[in-house]
Amino acid sequence: MGQTHRVQVLRAYRELLGLIKRLPEAQRAAQWAEARQALRRHAGEADQALRLDLFKQLAARISFLRVITPRRPGEASSLGQAHYVLREGQLVEGSGETAGTRVADGSMSTAEARQRHQQLLKRQFFGREPPRYNPSSF
Repeated sequence: MGQTHRVQVLRAYRELLGLIKRLPEAQRAAQWAEARQALRRHAGEADQALRLDLFKQLAARISFLRVITPRRPGEASSLGQAHYVLREGQLVEGSGETAGTRVADGSMSTAEARQRHQQLLKRQFFGREPPRYNPSSF
């Protein structure tokens, strides 16, 4: 088993155990036993395609438990949770704020900002012109 795959599986297994802790008391013991047994049963698997399928099943189980169990404040996923933003047609990891392209800091003129705003509105309406703003309709 490759070292990186082993690390990924153990990280996912820890997250699975953490999610199982959130389940009601009656379901917890059975789920823990099933998870432990599945991990031990497939620990020495040599076939890479089967290992990948088993990891996908583990990730799917984690996703399902994330949906049915309440998340605690400040809790993050260990399966690679990150923020991705589309900047100038490229997918980049980071935050939604783009430093340095604001009218307030002087790096963008008001005309450029209006043009950018119109582009974003057109994108929101799937390439069609957005409806005119009518403040009396609110």
